[in-house]
Amino acid sequence: MRGNRLAYLILAAAAIAALLPGIGSRDLWNPDEPRYAEVAREMLEPPLALEHFLVPRLNGETYTHKPPLHFWNIALFGALRGGVDEVAARLPSLFAGVGAVLVVFALAARLFDRTTAWLAAPIFLTSALVMWNGRVGQIDMTLTFLELLAILCWSRARFGSSGGAAPGGGARGYVPFFACTGLATLAKGPVGLVVPLLAIILFLAFERDRAGIAELRLGRGLLLWAVIVLAWFGPAVWLAGRSYFDALVLDQTLSRYAGATYHPKPWHYYFQTLPGTFAPWTLLAPVATYAAFRQSREEPRNRQSQAVRFLLIWIASTFVFFSLSGGKRTVYLLALSAPLAMLTAHGVLLIRDRWPRYRAAFLTSAAAVLLLFAVLVAAVPPAAGDLPEGTISAGTLTELQLVAALPLIAGAAGLWFASRRRPDLLIPCLAIGLGLAMSVTAVRLLPLGDAFKSARALSRDLVQWAEPEEPYAIYPVPDAAFLFYTQRFAVDLHGGTQVHDQGDEEALRRFVARTDKNVWLLIERDNLDALDPPLGLVEVSRDHDPRQGHILLTTPEAAARLADSKAQP
Repeated sequence: MRGNRLAYLILAAAAIAALLPGIGSRDLWNPDEPRYAEVAREMLEPPLALEHFLVPRLNGETYTHKPPLHFWNIALFGALRGGVDEVAARLPSLFAGVGAVLVVFALAARLFDRTTAWLAAPIFLTSALVMWNGRVGQIDMTLTFLELLAILCWSRARFGSSGGAAPGGGARGYVPFFACTGLATLAKGPVGLVVPLLAIILFLAFERDRAGIAELRLGRGLLLWAVIVLAWFGPAVWLAGRSYFDALVLDQTLSRYAGATYHPKPWHYYFQTLPGTFAPWTLLAPVATYAAFRQSREEPRNRQSQAVRFLLIWIASTFVFFSLSGGKRTVYLLALSAPLAMLTAHGVLLIRDRWPRYRAAFLTSAAAVLLLFAVLVAAVPPAAGDLPEGTISAGTLTELQLVAALPLIAGAAGLWFASRRRPDLLIPCLAIGLGLAMSVTAVRLLPLGDAFKSARALSRDLVQWAEPEEPYAIYPVPDAAFLFYTQRFAVDLHGGTQVHDQGDEEALRRFVARTDKNVWLLIERDNLDALDPPLGLVEVSRDHDPRQGHILLTTPEAAARLADSKAQP
């Protein structure tokens, strides 16, 4: 027991060291970070009311895009910090990321052994999507943690600690499993139930394990899941009405999946994006997976072979489920990072134990990882040349190359160990290099993106120059980043914050034509250029994004007032 506690403390410290640096060093970036932070901020707006926590709001209007668990978490950290800020918006993802690393360790130890777990955890932590989503204010890391926790609860009952299945154990595991999927549903909808349950049922069906399916207690489990979800959803619909049910269930769930209402992509989209999401371990995964698959075919009845089949079915079922959806986002593949990490770790250990059987294939894959980072180091100057002049200084350019060189140097050390019959040591070497590179990037380099991706500067101008009673609007859609950084509601120009369109030009012109007060307008450059006839407003500020940025406009009277104030000593 003491050894287990020490292992978890070491892993938690390593995960925090990788994910915490720079968590508040940059502003909130569109599209999701400022939106979720603003929803949580509006929950805490006085006067506090229970209905604002049950029915989230954005710009003062009902927000129907997501369930509220992630917003509750942000609001909790915001309350502890005296208000929602960049750190509070990202702490839920950080803690979920640390928790997910610990769950991957526990799950890999359950499916295989502790040695595999010590490799699976750093692979998972330093894969591309996990390193990013563990430090940004998005929902997906929380969703992934809860899904993994659900599968761990089931696996503790299904797989014995030292060999074979645990007969009858599934009867004890269904309660925490469905409780975790209920919380996952409160984070991001039914996907929190479907992904883990689909993987488990397909695995049990493949194994022809009728007893295992019976032990899931699907009827009772789904009832428990429904009770947890309805504990929030029932009161929310009662407060917000039938339209809230239709928007969240029909539009945001069914239409999003079946109708490609949001983020439409072709069926083969994830074949293109999967390699990048699990990078750089994607280059090692094929040979490791092949070694694991061959071993499972040679010894099909042992526990580790069952675990390999479960991971393969988990990966395949999740990949197919998301590929069948009309709407696709790269971040959805975060659900594959854990099973891929465990399968890769197990395969690398098999390669070590059967050396030199897979020697050539493994060393070639490891060399490809080094080549990848060598290309990155070489590609920094040409890539920087495509940016507007003055965006990146010569010193920053050198720093970028040094950051890319960290995993290259660490990987070279790992390749040296691999060539001497210790391919497993490549993983900790490369993971250390990746962790250091990401930490330096987060602290030193990512804040440079605020010049293009932050709404803070324009928001500051607006709050400083506009009188409190003077209204402002955002066109074509109410960009949540401006709502967050101004902490002021915007006039709605397109019929509700949930409508995804190009804005209502008639509403825009009615707003600009107001004569009772000076008005202020934040508008995207390309939308302003497309207006004919042009608006009778004056530009007073703009952000640094030369392509898709925003411009701040106001009436000639307010612009003259501003010019006078600037002219005064």
